[in-house]
Amino acid sequence: MKVSKLALSLALVAGFGMTSPLLAQKNKKEAAAPAAWAPQLGKAFRNAAAPLQKAIQAKDYATASSLLPAATSAAQTADEKFVLGQFKLQIATGTNDATAQQAAVNEMIASGSGPADMKGQLLFYQGQFAYKANNFPAAIQALSAAQQAGYVTKDANGQPTQDLNLLLAESYFKGNQVQQGLAAVDQAIKAEKAAGRKPPQEWYGRAASMAYKAKVMPEVAKWTRAQVVDYPSAENWRSALVIFGDANRFDDQTQLDLMRLQRFAGALSGERDYYEYALLADKVGLPGEAKAIVDEGKAKGAYNASSKAINEIGTLAGTKVAADRASLAAAEKSAGAAANGRAALGTADAYFGYGDYQKAITLYRLALQKGGIDANTANLRLGMALAKAGQAAEAKQAFAQVTSGPRAEIAQFWTLWVDQGARTAS
Repeated sequence: MKVSKLALSLALVAGFGMTSPLLAQKNKKEAAAPAAWAPQLGKAFRNAAAPLQKAIQAKDYATASSLLPAATSAAQTADEKFVLGQFKLQIATGTNDATAQQAAVNEMIASGSGPADMKGQLLFYQGQFAYKANNFPAAIQALSAAQQAGYVTKDANGQPTQDLNLLLAESYFKGNQVQQGLAAVDQAIKAEKAAGRKPPQEWYGRAASMAYKAKVMPEVAKWTRAQVVDYPSAENWRSALVIFGDANRFDDQTQLDLMRLQRFAGALSGERDYYEYALLADKVGLPGEAKAIVDEGKAKGAYNASSKAINEIGTLAGTKVAADRASLAAAEKSAGAAANGRAALGTADAYFGYGDYQKAITLYRLALQKGGIDANTANLRLGMALAKAGQAAEAKQAFAQVTSGPRAEIAQFWTLWVDQGARTAS
């Protein structure tokens, strides 16, 4: 995730101007209203600081640096140490010395003084410096404190940004605290949406990637789905489903259910996807579906029509289709007389593969009624058939019954597809 690159020096100089604190001591009677923060500066410090301030205003940083020891010796109170830190910051900014900038910010915070509304900003920059130095625990501590202080980062136009949340998230990620990092990204996304803005796509991708690397599979599913919610392109559907599948390494039947969604979301891409799908379908005894996938990919120009590997699968499956289709009527009759729902489930799968979704719906319901089968599998596939038959509300009811195991997450993906209008790709 990218954190906007506001000029640190510009922001600090603009926010922490050096003229007012000293002039405030001289012009108390002239002030129309008391300042929000009026530092109490002793005579000794003002005498040492006056030539220092003059040199800084003249951008004579060499002279200013030579005057720092005297001002440092004179700075005894918290207010004086804070103002001294401001002087040091301006010199460091003028000389482009990042190390000195960091030291100055740390001194200002350590003084315990300064305007109350400046505390969060200082803590943010302290965290930024720590992050750049790869000191992630220190970055987390400072950025969390800035957050607690109510600090909100802003862009060059004064509009709020999520830089603090995103930098905190990256600090957590780099510090191997993935769950906390994901929570920070989630906070950033919620804040953007609350402000009426659409979070960038890369935020979702970053969260999903970190969850995947940490093998936190429920979070992988959550973030890939979230990305598809806001950015429902075929490419993002494919990315979400492939990452989810790779992360979980499902068995053949479960992977087939995932690839069916990939197909219907228009997210199959290239020979590899079509080959894997056709191979799975044929392997689990669904030659009609295997042949349909090969033919579909060829018609779309998704792969080289002369490809030997995928054509072999299509040919092999094709030799089984006639006999398989011819057996369905008898299989359906046997399923009705069976003591349990296993035959009904298998026959429903075959009808689904041939695109006869109404027949599949009837038999999936029969399988659930008879029992003796995995209800999560049957309910998921019932929902799939209902969705393809255009019965969205009923499909969502079926998906809601998938409550455990890997198919529970897959059912949520299917529900999302239904909510997005079930754009049929085949």
